[in-house]
Amino acid sequence: MSTAVLKLSEKGNLQKIHDKWLMKSACSAEGAKQAVNCLQIKSFWGLFLLSGIACFLALVLHLIRMMHKYYKRPDSDCESSQSRRLQSFVSFVNKREQEVKSRPKRMRTEKASSKIMHEDSSINGLDESV
Repeated sequence: MSTAVLKLSEKGNLQKIHDKWLMKSACSAEGAKQAVNCLQIKSFWGLFLLSGIACFLALVLHLIRMMHKYYKRPDSDCESSQSRRLQSFVSFVNKREQEVKSRPKRMRTEKASSKIMHEDSSINGLDESV
């Protein structure tokens, strides 16, 4: 590998490769024909769209999960006004967020790993009964 790089540098090909591919002005100086090979922000629109959709779906799923937990709690009041329910929901979310933040990181990772182990054992239990 090093001898191949040495041969390229002796012949001057290494500098040509560097100038062609790694120079910032190479894209703008070569003209319209080579402009197709230059990457621009608009070249990544599909990637931006995909990541935006993924973030939006994660947000929606999180909100659905929080609403499910909110309505599942025993003291939820379905008879109150809409603004009162919204205020109650926001305070519920804030309280849950503070609980998560107040837990030590070690406890959170242990809880997550025990949950995964519990899910694995329940899956294995289902497989054995079938």
